[in-house]
Amino acid sequence: MQKLAGIMLLGCMSVGAAQAADLSFQNAQGNIEVVPGKPTFVHKLHYRKLYDEKPFPDAVIYYYSNGVYKILSQGENHYGLYVMQGSVEDQSYTIRYISAPSKDWGNKTAFHQLTFVNGAQAKVFIQNAITDTGEQIAQQNGEFLLQDHDPANAAADRWDDELKIQR
Repeated sequence: MQKLAGIMLLGCMSVGAAQAADLSFQNAQGNIEVVPGKPTFVHKLHYRKLYDEKPFPDAVIYYYSNGVYKILSQGENHYGLYVMQGSVEDQSYTIRYISAPSKDWGNKTAFHQLTFVNGAQAKVFIQNAITDTGEQIAQQNGEFLLQDHDPANAAADRWDDELKIQR
């Protein structure tokens, strides 16, 4: 039932040509295509504790108004869906992600939950993740930078070191 609800949610989103190739995947009924909404904000992440199978210290996540996100790192480049608990202005807020099937995760999904803390001295996050097999990935953490996602600056097509948090 949950799988059917997820497919229905994806199927109800509008179809467009601009990034359809990046947001489409095959299922038993054919292709499902999802188009991002309006750009909202961007998280730049720097991991202090890494997942052994994905040892990429920097990542950037682009968010859209309809619950679509795109993540880029040295080893990831995929879209998915997110929901937010709280607001980026809160002292802490949590975002839950389900990645669309992609090469990054062996053409399967993954679930991630990031809790962001807007501390007085630092902005930090804690990440928990579960693979499609139910394996819980060891907790990760790091620091983040929040930026506006200017509609004039679309999400990058691939990783570039210029996307890192600049120190």
